[in-house]
Amino acid sequence: MGFLGDLGKAIMGKPIGQADQTQTAAPEQPIEQPTQTLGQQQGVQDERGLKIIPEIEVKNLRSHRNGDKLRVTAWIANKSDQEIRIDETRLLGQGRQPGQFLSPRGSHELVLYDGRIPDNESQTKAQIVYRLKINNDSFMENYRVSYSVEQDGKRTVDELVDEGPVRDI
Repeated sequence: MGFLGDLGKAIMGKPIGQADQTQTAAPEQPIEQPTQTLGQQQGVQDERGLKIIPEIEVKNLRSHRNGDKLRVTAWIANKSDQEIRIDETRLLGQGRQPGQFLSPRGSHELVLYDGRIPDNESQTKAQIVYRLKINNDSFMENYRVSYSVEQDGKRTVDELVDEGPVRDI
């Protein structure tokens, strides 16, 4: 480069005596690839490049009452094309960790609650936390609990009402 080039580098605070990296790099040199693919870094993507957020559906919810005990079961359906795992359910203040895998478009019956029957409607929220098996990306679905009142004033769970979009957590 010469004296004037080195003088210019010195003025700009660049090292003197080293070749300019942009001029000497051969165009045939391979660029280092990251160890993870873009899909693994940002989640699984559809054909348009948008992140796939798997959806689930709660079906056939049933409340089984036995004296002062209540057991709530439901079929959880995986509506996506990816395998998921149900990590946690939260209903009436009780958390459960089923660890149940659901195949694409598959479903499985889960116990969501097993405990004392509520006598009020103070617990109004429920959640299901699940993850994609392919990359462990986690999601949460929020629900509002709808109750039925029994003759003795006790409550049974009538329905879980979906409260909107799935949260990517």
